[in-house]
Amino acid sequence: MLKLAGMLCIVAGAAGFGKYLGDYLKYHLEQLVEGREIFARMDAGREYLRLPYAELLRRTAKGRSKLFDEILTEVADEMEKNREGDISALWEAAFGKRKKQILLNEEEQGLFLALAKSLMLEGDHTQVSKIYLMQIEEKIQKAMEEKQEKQKLYGTVSLLGGLFLVILLL
Repeated sequence: MLKLAGMLCIVAGAAGFGKYLGDYLKYHLEQLVEGREIFARMDAGREYLRLPYAELLRRTAKGRSKLFDEILTEVADEMEKNREGDISALWEAAFGKRKKQILLNEEEQGLFLALAKSLMLEGDHTQVSKIYLMQIEEKIQKAMEEKQEKQKLYGTVSLLGGLFLVILLL
């Protein structure tokens, strides 16, 4: 009976680990999509509403996940405190404080930071922002494909590893 309980625990733990890895891919994709939506909304707001950048950040933050809400609000607050500050440094600091929560790699974060900086530009920024948004869209497609491929692989490998461990311990 004790062996059976141990085997069940090992297999359940292995399956849980596979689920954890699959969830990691899911949250990465969700952060990419939400980031794209935020910056697309900011781009549209900048173009049509002609709001100041800090106000645009505050409006965009409403209704977002806690992570992105905190980032946008922090950048807006810092912009209002220091009007002469470098916008890139503010964004980098906001992303840097949340390194453990942000699942985006360096390249993806760089795209978001460059897009944020391009939205600060006066005049015709739409072409630059469209290029960055297209690059982010490509990253999203790649993450979707990776999620489909690796999610099944993680689940299968972790279950097989758990079963192998059970057989090894018998």
